[in-house]
Amino acid sequence: MAEEGLAEMDKIKSSVTIQKVTNIIKNKHTSEMIERHVKALKKISQNNKTGFLLRELYNLCQLFSTCSERLHRTPEYIEPLCQLVELCSLPFLKEKMSDENTYAPQVIETLSWLGRLAKGKSDTLRGRVAKAVAAFYSEQPNHALKQGLQMTKLTFNAALVERSGVATSLVEAVPLCADYRVRLDMLRTLQLLSSTPTNSNHILSVGGAQIVCDTLSLHDPDHQLLFTSVEILWNLLENGSQLQVASQLSSIDCISILKGVFCELMVESDKGLQNRQLRNDMLMICSRIAQLCPDAPFVETGFLKELCYFASFSDESSGHHPSSPLRFTRDHEDFELKKALICLLTSLASNGGPALRVLSKEKTLRSLLSYVGPNESNSQWNPAQFEELQLLVLSSLATLAPQCVEDYMLCQGNTRILLLIEWCTQEHGTFKGHGNSFHGDSGRGNRLSQLRYSLRLLLSMCSGGDEMITRDLHEQGVIPLLISILKRLFESDQSNLPVLLEMQADILLITSSVCEVDMHRKELFGGYGGVALVINYLKRDIGNFGSGLGHHRLLLAATDCVWCAVVGNPMVEDIFLESEGIFVLLDILQVCPVNMQSLVLGVLVDLCENPKAIAHVVSWRGSGDKAVWSLLAELWRREEGDMEVPRGTIGTLAGTSQPLMGVEQSTCGVAPLPTLTPSPAITDITENMRAKIYALCCKMGFQYTMEGLPTEDRVTLCIVESYLDFKSGEVWYEVAGELAQEGLRPVTPDQECLTNILQTHEEKAEETLRIQGELIDEQKKCDEDDEHQFYVKINQSHQGEEKAKRDFTDFLQRTSNYKSLQEAKQKQISALDSSGRSNVAIGNQFHSLDQPGLNVTTFCGRHVSIATTPMKLLTENIVPTSPRHVTEHTAHMS
Repeated sequence: MAEEGLAEMDKIKSSVTIQKVTNIIKNKHTSEMIERHVKALKKISQNNKTGFLLRELYNLCQLFSTCSERLHRTPEYIEPLCQLVELCSLPFLKEKMSDENTYAPQVIETLSWLGRLAKGKSDTLRGRVAKAVAAFYSEQPNHALKQGLQMTKLTFNAALVERSGVATSLVEAVPLCADYRVRLDMLRTLQLLSSTPTNSNHILSVGGAQIVCDTLSLHDPDHQLLFTSVEILWNLLENGSQLQVASQLSSIDCISILKGVFCELMVESDKGLQNRQLRNDMLMICSRIAQLCPDAPFVETGFLKELCYFASFSDESSGHHPSSPLRFTRDHEDFELKKALICLLTSLASNGGPALRVLSKEKTLRSLLSYVGPNESNSQWNPAQFEELQLLVLSSLATLAPQCVEDYMLCQGNTRILLLIEWCTQEHGTFKGHGNSFHGDSGRGNRLSQLRYSLRLLLSMCSGGDEMITRDLHEQGVIPLLISILKRLFESDQSNLPVLLEMQADILLITSSVCEVDMHRKELFGGYGGVALVINYLKRDIGNFGSGLGHHRLLLAATDCVWCAVVGNPMVEDIFLESEGIFVLLDILQVCPVNMQSLVLGVLVDLCENPKAIAHVVSWRGSGDKAVWSLLAELWRREEGDMEVPRGTIGTLAGTSQPLMGVEQSTCGVAPLPTLTPSPAITDITENMRAKIYALCCKMGFQYTMEGLPTEDRVTLCIVESYLDFKSGEVWYEVAGELAQEGLRPVTPDQECLTNILQTHEEKAEETLRIQGELIDEQKKCDEDDEHQFYVKINQSHQGEEKAKRDFTDFLQRTSNYKSLQEAKQKQISALDSSGRSNVAIGNQFHSLDQPGLNVTTFCGRHVSIATTPMKLLTENIVPTSPRHVTEHTAHMS
């Protein structure tokens, strides 16, 4: 049997095929002939120097499978396998155009086998696999081929590498690498593969980000591993799931590794530009982790403490020893590092208590507040860099400072901000903004950017509602300062710029926060002309809601300022009323968007606590001479239309049971709730404007019957007037429903009371429905009367036309028939005789009123009026004139 094996081996020398070599290795008679196996494998490599045919890949996979089983006990196979793997770096060869589609599964299987070989025990084989996959994925050699053969396309190779998932096997093989060069080759291949989303997702599916991060802690004399690993992590962030990358890197081990590497790079920053760039890339990866995983253990690993040290290094009052190995220059990379550190601290502050305690202990806020001041000469940064850092710090402090109020007050934050604001409003000075950064929008050549972010920081501090901050601001004169700035911005020719609109809105909101709870501050606001200024803003921005420039926000801020800085102080309210502020608010209520109407109604309700305001509200007339009652009724109907409350014709009640309930509330139904949880009927009060409309109508006293309102409005106001009763009924219905669902029956007296209450509310709804019916009947009757009067006018018009026709016919009869004229004359004389006033006595004589011999039936005088000669009878040379009267003596007719 041994002789048969030798004969078969001799045949291979002349004609070596992959299938035959596989059979020889598997043959039990020749399985121990290792040297001949190796020679046969090398012969295959020599015969396929230009690459493997696609149709031979199935046999190649069988050969890989057979050899991989023997590697653990026969290391002699490693060298020939490496040669075969190296040939897989070349594109496979196709004999037909359809071979790519036909043998695609075999290609995927071959690539998968390369991945399996990489996870073996041989570092040499691992390195060859890594290089082969990289070359196959990205290179297209240009060497001569036998006639009839073609290489597979590079796009085909890349697509099948992605489908094979070989990247998964390669990343799993990285921890197995013991040799530095092999590990570097593996990482470089992964860097190449991670440039596509598919491969990035394959790498992440096996925890690739954490595996790559672990390599950062290995020995790396020339930082090649570090550079490559950082590039892989960046590719994974850009092409894979950022959240998945961050979650894999947010473990304590990974954060500790990142901390160690970053601190080492910080110390070695002066060794070259590449080290500084690598340091910044590491910091940006940490920033993405902090943003995506706020709970990452930056505090537990001490990384945050180191970041605070680096961020505040070389800043004013930082307390760092001058012998520190750190050195920052005006180099672009150091400048970018400073900005990235500030942004990272801002992200980490969202973690809450532990991070804030570290920031406070390291006095980070004091370091950042050193930038809050006039832009003067700085020894470390040039003016443009300092300005950019200053604006970034102001933006970051808007997030950090409200969470560190004690540190902010210890560092006199309010004083620093107010001094910066005063410096921004000074007209003299040599500083001109560069406007380079994102935060420097509209700040080139001026100080608007500094003013904008100072106001934003001040607003952020005031919005927290801390009385200590607002009191400190008031004591330092913030109210007159803000009003003076606001007047200047209002009178500016460019006051409609978006940046200026934002600043004006911020000033109004800051003023609201400062004045909200103190009567004396409201008096100061009114005394410095704040009321007139706010009214001017309300008037100016009524028609600019849809401009998209920020007028909507400015109008909201002005309305809120009225509510907080005017309402509640009688003296300031009187100034507001004398300036017709109520009329302006009602004008806004009529035209403003729906989402703002509730705010305006709230202001009006509180203003009407002052009895003087009610007369202003009642006397208001809007566009189309609309009264306030009509406006409120219209708002009520619109609100109920949005709630889909069922209503009858022209807004009448559709039923007497729960007449205020909308569709959403009815679908919620009645369910047993905890004691402190509001029921749907109570929640409904805060979710719409109906309660505020009712409150405002109550202030006015429901005296709408004498206003001549349309019937539809009066019908709606009947419901408004009964709002409180109906809402009380809803609550009792819910009580009854909850008792029924819980299977509880009140005692008989309570049950009778509950029944009577529900019946009373039913009767109230019926009474309201009856009143609405009477109003509709009254309107119907008025409509019928108006219709009758209209027909009477038509009838009178027809009678006048008939009389004119009879008079004209009689006139023609008298002028064309002399007998008729005599009869008419005789009737006239008889009428005069019967009246008894045919003669008038003058003294003792009687004079006749008639002219004898006159053959007409009219009373004639001495003058007659005739029209001007028609123009068509005049010559062309005569200038047309207006009609005139010609007076002539009346000729007596004989």
